[in-house]
Amino acid sequence: MKKIFFLILTCLPFSIFSQQNTVIDGSVADAVTGEDLPFVNIVFQGKNIGTSTDLKGNFHLETLWASDEINISFIGYQPQTLKVETGKKNKYKISLVPDALSIEESVVRPRRVRYRKRDNPAVALMQKVIENKKRNRIEAHDYYEYESYEKLELALDNIRPDLKEKKALRNFQFMFNYVDTSELNGKPYLPIFIKETVSDRYYRKSPETSREVIKATKMSGFDKYFDQAGLSSYLGLLFNNIDIYNNDIEMLNQHFVSPLSNIANTFYKFYLLDTVDINGVKCSNVTFLPHNSADWGFNGNIYITTDSTYAVKKIHLKILKKINMNFIDDLSLIQEFDKIEDTWVLSKNEINIDFSLFDNREGIYGERTVSYKNFVFNKPRPDKDYKGTEKKIRTLDYDTKADEFWQTARHEPLNKREQGIYNMLDTLNNVKQFRNFMDFIMFVSTGYIEFKKFDFGPVNAMYSYNKIEGSRFRVGGKTSANLHPNIFLETFLAYGTKDKQFKYFGSLTYSFIKKKYHQWEYPMNMLSLSYENNTKILGQELNYTSGDNVLFSINRGSVDKMIYMKNIRLQYDLETGNGWGFQTSFSHIAEKAAGTLFFENYNADGSLNRINKLTTSEFNINIRFAPNEQFYQNKHHRHTMTKKEPVITLSHTAGIKNLLGSDYNYHETVFSLRKRFWISSFGFIDAFARMGKVWGTAPYPLLFIHNANQTYAYHDQAYNMMNFFEFVSDKYVSINLAYNLQGFLFNRIPLLKKAKWREIITFKAVWGGLSDKNLPENNPSLFRFPTNDKGEVTMFTLSKKPYMEGSAGIDNIFRFLRVDLVWRMSYRNNPNVDKLGVRFKFHVNF
Repeated sequence: MKKIFFLILTCLPFSIFSQQNTVIDGSVADAVTGEDLPFVNIVFQGKNIGTSTDLKGNFHLETLWASDEINISFIGYQPQTLKVETGKKNKYKISLVPDALSIEESVVRPRRVRYRKRDNPAVALMQKVIENKKRNRIEAHDYYEYESYEKLELALDNIRPDLKEKKALRNFQFMFNYVDTSELNGKPYLPIFIKETVSDRYYRKSPETSREVIKATKMSGFDKYFDQAGLSSYLGLLFNNIDIYNNDIEMLNQHFVSPLSNIANTFYKFYLLDTVDINGVKCSNVTFLPHNSADWGFNGNIYITTDSTYAVKKIHLKILKKINMNFIDDLSLIQEFDKIEDTWVLSKNEINIDFSLFDNREGIYGERTVSYKNFVFNKPRPDKDYKGTEKKIRTLDYDTKADEFWQTARHEPLNKREQGIYNMLDTLNNVKQFRNFMDFIMFVSTGYIEFKKFDFGPVNAMYSYNKIEGSRFRVGGKTSANLHPNIFLETFLAYGTKDKQFKYFGSLTYSFIKKKYHQWEYPMNMLSLSYENNTKILGQELNYTSGDNVLFSINRGSVDKMIYMKNIRLQYDLETGNGWGFQTSFSHIAEKAAGTLFFENYNADGSLNRINKLTTSEFNINIRFAPNEQFYQNKHHRHTMTKKEPVITLSHTAGIKNLLGSDYNYHETVFSLRKRFWISSFGFIDAFARMGKVWGTAPYPLLFIHNANQTYAYHDQAYNMMNFFEFVSDKYVSINLAYNLQGFLFNRIPLLKKAKWREIITFKAVWGGLSDKNLPENNPSLFRFPTNDKGEVTMFTLSKKPYMEGSAGIDNIFRFLRVDLVWRMSYRNNPNVDKLGVRFKFHVNF
């Protein structure tokens, strides 16, 4: 979603809001009976812009591109044409006159009377379709394969005629020769990106394996600013392949209930309209929409063969305007099927999506078309073609194919307009004004100022504050592949005004694979050496933010215990390309207590001994398995896009005493599992489980100090009501659950339904304990637990019961804000803890 948000930002230089929309509200009824008419078509004359009435006969239509007439039509009624005042609000109460001719018996005209499933021929027909899903889908074969050709375009839409005259766009006049009109809603659009992909796809039923081998990809537009494979993966997530026979349809990183789902007759209302001919095949035309217009479902038409196969010949899916979804003005999916060797296979797959930050304003128009050929059934491939966990494989030269390849690989040649788009986009990237604008957008989205061979930043880490360092100022950056495709440098320098100390970091990385942008490009195979002199809060995992982030400066309670750390680290990273990742490292670490934190133990005579520093030398190996993980990576970050597949990690650390002055022997093992579970239209649950154990005797800085959060920002993997240094364990099991209902309850409350708020409930718990050998009172040589200024111990164990907290939140406030009420369920009497609190989170989602 962040990438679409970025693309919409590119529209801002082209945006003007002076022109007024034409708005039409109204209702349609039977002129004879007065009954409301649903599914009536209302379309602007000469435009591909329209809508249809809901079950109560009401409609709303708003556009910048209206004509001065609307056409009103419905099966069995005489059509009407009405005048419209463009640029103004129009209101109509329309009565349609029934045709004098009788209607075929197969037609059922829906009325406002209460919808009934009993004796409804559409429901009976859909039940037959659902019962025959297995034999009608292509997966009925033991094996199949085919070739697909995909073409995807992104464009700025709502391009007005007067835009060409703006002085700011005088260097972009050549672009306006490529303005076209959307088939989805009739809006003028200007292409900014085009991508073509040719793939082989094959399937085996037992054991079930499906694979896409990407033979070639060609793109032009924003590919100069993004990693090509990452951008392809992200666009594939938005415009992914859809199987209408599945119970759930995954689209835009959301799950919709399919009209062919096993629960479709409960979730949808179906109406049998008429019998039509689709490319020589006689079909029943069934229209449908969800019982609740805000639920995650579609409305549209499905055309079912009238023979005994009950196969889908064609389907047209759309989303309702009231659905609890962000930034989508319009969406249309059309799939058509042809019969090959007694098998119904996809012959056409077209999806059109209109994205915008504000309704009916400038935005991004996306169009994806896919064609299929060379179907082969029940012919097994060699076993090696089915091995591995990755569902998508790219050939080595997939992104370097010559133009001669594309001339024969395309299923149909590019038309004149499409051919010109490549030239236009290449020209656009050479316009200095455009490059400067894109550099600014990249700075806003990544926090880095990019130079030719060096990136300066991140800017949001240049200032922060904490009680130990005071105001902390930091500058840094890293080299890109433009300096060297295999060698990368990264550094920062920071200074605290209170402790008056410099902190710094430097790393040298050698990648065994040449990179286009940065060393983290997938797959990684690299060796790095780094040295860091910095501050740190023990036990805190900053996987959600940087410790230098300015937002991290605002805390609840007292944050006055930190350490100064010096860490020299040698690390090797390897990603095999099939979901496996390996990391092994050696670290030599020296830690000194800072602020009100002291490293202290007891001498044999009982006197207190203050320890200057803790020194460790440790080896670590980390194994990660993430089958079919989809992620987006730009020049600075990698973001996982989906969580439906499990992510499993296993790590082991071994500390070696006396190696380079190391103080302790210890072993630490950690295992974690993350998975998202979709519950159809009821939302999804994100689950994260982790367990760990320290083998041996070690002071508390080398044990598990549980991950606390004392900021007012909500963090998914931290305990938001726990204080820093509050709990320690040498063995633990934790579980984090977050249930996002996606508006399932709020959609049934009128005021909340209109606001498009979403509910979220979380629960977190950690069970832990500390062995007798690691308790300071049993072993005086170990560090005693931290205390406050009164000498009271402020660190505790979890031996009696688990730590638990829960929250209830409202997400999607103003589309960007989530607010949680978090309450602490256990250990509520510990000193200086909050039992209840409000936390915030800013994020962008559909």
